[in-house]
Amino acid sequence: MKTCYMCKGPVELSLVEVEVRGVVVKEMPAEVCKRCGEKYFDTKTASFIQEITKCIDDKKKGYFVDIIRSAHEIESAA
Repeated sequence: MKTCYMCKGPVELSLVEVEVRGVVVKEMPAEVCKRCGEKYFDTKTASFIQEITKCIDDKKKGYFVDIIRSAHEIESAA
């Protein structure tokens, strides 16, 4: 890619931070527009970000289930 699809500015390969569900993943390769900052990820990187998103969602579900169970146990004991 030589120019940004959004503003037609020049893009260059950079390592960027990506926030995924509140978790910051550092040093992800992306082509970044020097004018507007739009980020473009290759297929491999985009797939990795999707995997991280799924993992975080799965872990949060398990965590919230544990919290709800604990809250019910506390209510039952009271």
